[in-house]
Amino acid sequence: MVNKKITKAFFKRNFELTTAEKKLLDDFTVVVQIDWLASIKPENSNIVACVHEQSVYEEVVIISVQTGDTCFDKDKQKIAELIQKYIPYHILLCIHNDNFLVLNTCDKRVNQNDATKRFMERQYFTEKISIKSPTERQKSFTNSLSFPALNKQNMKTIYDAYSARIIALQAAEVIGTFTIRHNERSKQDVQYLENIARLHSEISALQNQAINETQLNVRIQMNTAVQQIKKEIKKLEELIST
Repeated sequence: MVNKKITKAFFKRNFELTTAEKKLLDDFTVVVQIDWLASIKPENSNIVACVHEQSVYEEVVIISVQTGDTCFDKDKQKIAELIQKYIPYHILLCIHNDNFLVLNTCDKRVNQNDATKRFMERQYFTEKISIKSPTERQKSFTNSLSFPALNKQNMKTIYDAYSARIIALQAAEVIGTFTIRHNERSKQDVQYLENIARLHSEISALQNQAINETQLNVRIQMNTAVQQIKKEIKKLEELIST
């Protein structure tokens, strides 16, 4: 346990923030408080580091950011990008207000021009979880975060275990149950889920166009396209379920 506050001045003093990032920090309705809750490292866990040319897993830190209630869904992405961008460790990030929380992890690789910096490659978010009344799937997810249940081969497997659980909660929306899978399968599920989200967006766009379309034959073509996309979604859902 660390239990230290990370001040907003820390970011302003140590990093070249953009104007938008400074504005985000200065808005007390968005970033209320930042806490460094805990740290998992070889000295306190007996878990070895994992260092590659492209990635370094020397320490996993758990950080909490308290935000306001007004624009939780909109602000969580900006908050996560700020924290994950400037703090080079692999972070299990909790963004919360009084009623809800989301957990976030991020794949990072070493900046070849500056070994102290990291590139963010992909972020993973849980759905919004009610603090007072989580669903059964969400309860299974939070229970699975128990430290003894994680793969402690090295620091990378620890962090991948957190990401795999977040992905499993995303996949549970499709398959109906919370099922933890190995790292490579989890990353494949992410691709399926992203494709499903993209296809749903295409359906919404086509349906909106069809509302204003006056030519019957064009509307029929759009509806046919929607049905075809739904078939593609069904196939992807079946792949996630297998």
